[in-house]
Amino acid sequence: MAFSPYIDAFTDYLRTGDTRGMNDYCVDATQLKRLAVYRNGFYKGCIDALAANFPVCEKSLGREYFNQLARLYVDHYPPEIGTLVGYGEYFPYFIRDLLEVLEQQESMRLSASLVDLARLDYAWLTSLMSADATQTLTAEKITWLVEHGEDFTQAQVTLSASVDLLRVNAGTLNQWLGFKTNSPDVEPLVLLPEGHMNLSELSQADSAPAVDTVMFWRLNDAVQARLLSVPEVALMRALQDVGVLEKAFAAALALDPSFDVSEVFSACLQNEILDIDLTKYNYKN
Repeated sequence: MAFSPYIDAFTDYLRTGDTRGMNDYCVDATQLKRLAVYRNGFYKGCIDALAANFPVCEKSLGREYFNQLARLYVDHYPPEIGTLVGYGEYFPYFIRDLLEVLEQQESMRLSASLVDLARLDYAWLTSLMSADATQTLTAEKITWLVEHGEDFTQAQVTLSASVDLLRVNAGTLNQWLGFKTNSPDVEPLVLLPEGHMNLSELSQADSAPAVDTVMFWRLNDAVQARLLSVPEVALMRALQDVGVLEKAFAAALALDPSFDVSEVFSACLQNEILDIDLTKYNYKN
C-alpha cells in the first residue's frame, strides 16, 4: 500500500474535518468516527503550542477566548513542518486581519493592542531561539584592530542574530512586561493612531511619539528587552543597513549632537549585540 495518498488524505482530514478522503482507509463508520481522537489531539497540540509561544496574548484574553482565536488560526495556518517549535509566525498578522473583519463587533474581546502584544511575544521567542553568536565583537577585538593599525570605526559589523527591532504603539512594552511578570498593576495602553512616523518626524515631535521602538536580544541565554531612544534607533538601523560603525555613529549624532556614542558603543559590547568577521584581518583568537 502506498503511504503518500494515505498521508495526504489524513492530513486533509486533520485540517478540514472532512472524512470523505479517508473512506478508502477505514472499514466502517465506527472507524471514521474514531478519527476525531486524532483531530482533537492535533488541535490541542497546536493550540497549546500557540499558548506557549504567545503567553501574554493568552493572559490578556483569558484562556477561553485565546483558545477560540487560536483554533481559528490553526484552521487558516496549520503547521507546515513536523515540529511546533516556533509555530505562530503569522499569528500577529492574523489578529490584525481579524480585527478588520470584526470591526464594530464584540463577538470576541479583541483590541488593537493585542496585535502589538502578539508581535512582542513572537519577537521574544525568535530572539530566544536564534542561533548562537560565533563572531561577537568584543573589547579585546577592538584592541587587536587598533594595535594592528586598523581603524575600527571603518570595520564592517552586523547585529547579532538574536537582535530584533520592532515598532509598537507607545506604552505597549510596559503593558507586555506587566503581563509577562504577572504584575498586579498592568499599565493601561493609550491607543494612538496608526501610521508611519520617520525618524526626523520623531526628533521634531513636541510630545511623546506615537510609537516606540523595542529591541530584544539574548545575553547569557536570557532574552533582554528595552526601549530605544530616537538616536539609538538611528544607530541600530544604520548598522542593519550599512554596518559601518562610523556611519552608524554619524546617523545618531545627526539627530542628537549630544548623543554619547562611546557610552552606547560600550553597552553594545557589554551586551554582545554586535558581530564582526575578522578573517580578512588574519585575526587569531
